[in-house]
Amino acid sequence: MALTNRDVAPRYGRSTFEVAQSQQGEQQTFDELAQVQSVLADNPQLLQVLEAANVSPEDKQKLLDNVKQALSPLVSNLIQMLFDYGRIGALPLVITDYNARFKAAQGIIDATVTTAVTLSDAQVESLGQAIATRFGGKTAQLQQIVDPTVLGGVKIMSQNQIIDGTVSTKLKKLSAALLAE
Repeated sequence: MALTNRDVAPRYGRSTFEVAQSQQGEQQTFDELAQVQSVLADNPQLLQVLEAANVSPEDKQKLLDNVKQALSPLVSNLIQMLFDYGRIGALPLVITDYNARFKAAQGIIDATVTTAVTLSDAQVESLGQAIATRFGGKTAQLQQIVDPTVLGGVKIMSQNQIIDGTVSTKLKKLSAALLAE
């Protein structure tokens, strides 16, 4: 049975993280992988070209060399190795895996927060601290979504959990309870 990119990405992500740790370069590697991720997002066809059968290996390597410019040897070697082993399509998944390991080691919790109105900086700070405490982290990075249909309250999605304290959900529950009786 052939391994998919989803199968191999954690192996590359873990290995990259372990090497970065041994070189005390976790933050630099995180930052460089964010740059690579940005390049991939800005050029969605890049991976397709690097995997295309109708593009010469020399042209692919030139393109890859442009991507690797100004990157540390660790990140440059990772990208080259993925390309050489025919796994360049796994690069986004490897970056995601590395980022998760980095954030876990740093105690950073990612959370999506949905509210009816934009939160003030003080509210974001307070909510971030509460989320970090609730989920056992040091800090929380919040992605804010403003959705007027929630009417009020807050919905938090983090660590594969949902905490829904929105007014719209409470009204739906109340309505269901009234109709059930």
